[in-house]
Amino acid sequence: MTQLNRFFVQKSIISAITLFFFLQSQAQYYYRDIILTAQSGVQQQLYKKNQVTYVQLYSYEADNSPSESFECKVVPNSSFTQIKTYSNSASTGVSSLTAFYNFGGKLYKSVDSTSELITTYTYLYDSTGKLYSAASISSTTDKQKGINKDETHIWLYTPEGYPYEMLYINNSNNDTTVVKFKLDEAHNIIEEESWYKNISKGRTYYYYDSLNRLTDIVRFNPRLKRLMPDYIFEYDASGKLCGMITIQPGDNDYLTWQYLYNENGLKTEERCYNKQKKLLGRITYEYTFR
Repeated sequence: MTQLNRFFVQKSIISAITLFFFLQSQAQYYYRDIILTAQSGVQQQLYKKNQVTYVQLYSYEADNSPSESFECKVVPNSSFTQIKTYSNSASTGVSSLTAFYNFGGKLYKSVDSTSELITTYTYLYDSTGKLYSAASISSTTDKQKGINKDETHIWLYTPEGYPYEMLYINNSNNDTTVVKFKLDEAHNIIEEESWYKNISKGRTYYYYDSLNRLTDIVRFNPRLKRLMPDYIFEYDASGKLCGMITIQPGDNDYLTWQYLYNENGLKTEERCYNKQKKLLGRITYEYTFR
């Protein structure tokens, strides 16, 4: 595996485990704010149901040799209201994320720390349990650099409870981007468009299968001058996510992920392939139960 591929593989693995990229995106707000936040709660409930006390991840290269200096572990507390993920690799460095959940299983805070940056995310919900706001505050660990960034997403819903608009508030610059959503007949979000000072900043499109499961997230690629997917999702017969294709930023190259689960629904292995369908590496999961 090349150094660049190793970085993308291990960064994607760590992101998938910790959901590091909640708010750090130029688009895909519905996916990152609503869907990924909900998935985090589902994962927490899965750990709680199975009484998982510790998860150890092992990374292997295409030749089945252990990946250099890779370490990743997940540690829930006794009540599963706090789940800490620690990771370290030669490609991505040291990082940790602590996620906090209320007793209903909803994520309300997470703290993401690396050697250079600390980001705190907070989530508020309305009386019906829908996400009302998602906010982040980032600051560098090097105080001499003095770089700080904070943003807030305010979600607005129709009387029927479907998102129709989101306000992206850049607190540092004191300005706001309005993100508008379109729904299909099944009330799925099929399009989001960002507007800044009445100028469109681009659209993101969402596609679904006959069971209303998200299958594609698509945006216009200015370099290729055509619509290109950012993500493509596949599901097995039981409805679990069994595959995902991620397109490399600014390119038409992509990685394909395949996921395996045990009988309790816990992920046991994921494999990563390049565009030529060559295995780049794999991750296995080892669980400790109460």
